[in-house]
Amino acid sequence: MPSDPSTTDEVAREGDRLERAEHVIGHRFQDRALLLRALTHSSFDNEQPTSVGDNERLELLGDAVLSLVTTEALLRATPAAGEGELTVRRAAHVSEAALAKAAVSSGLPALLRTGKSIAPAVPASTGADLIEAVLAAVYLDAGLEVARAAALRLLGEPPRVAPPRTANPKGMLAERLQRVLHEVPQYQVERDGPSHAVTFRARAVLRGRLLGEGAGSSKQAATEAAAGAALATLPEDDGELRARLALGTT
Repeated sequence: MPSDPSTTDEVAREGDRLERAEHVIGHRFQDRALLLRALTHSSFDNEQPTSVGDNERLELLGDAVLSLVTTEALLRATPAAGEGELTVRRAAHVSEAALAKAAVSSGLPALLRTGKSIAPAVPASTGADLIEAVLAAVYLDAGLEVARAAALRLLGEPPRVAPPRTANPKGMLAERLQRVLHEVPQYQVERDGPSHAVTFRARAVLRGRLLGEGAGSSKQAATEAAAGAALATLPEDDGELRARLALGTT
């Protein structure tokens, strides 16, 4: 339990919000200040300073937790699937669009504390970030197994088959980025393994930002897989894409 009196008081005042969130997540928190932090957007903290802070750092941890539990689930469900297919399936499951959809279905955005710049409508990207922050809070409070259960509850099982592949993922990615940002991605390719069983690993990068990763038996296959992963992960809205990859952002 939180020891700081101001935190204890704030958690007590938000008891109803926290109880509703716990019901959605399926976990009763030992440290409810963690959950309250996950439910606090930076816009709220800017307008009404809070003792628990905002959820931005939790988003980073939640992204890693979700990637881990999703990868584990995919490996268990389809042990014969190749790395390229698994990468695309994971990207689709943890994409901003998928997380935003899960947020809406769960009702968690209604429990997010926001400032006037966000309220009353929580953007899709903020809902996606909220899912990651909540999973990080669960992980810190109760460990990986409980976080895995929460991810399953909120997002369901990862797809057992890869999303339909486009005929030209590199072309589609280049076309969209050129249209929205007037730039095209660069591909960083590494070669791994012995000469008789070479694996190529590719990263699609734009403005120093990793868009997607992929692997294959050739450079072409690896870069196509990276482009496919990027297409599955990037926000569908052009405005959100432009904001995410704006120059100078991290």
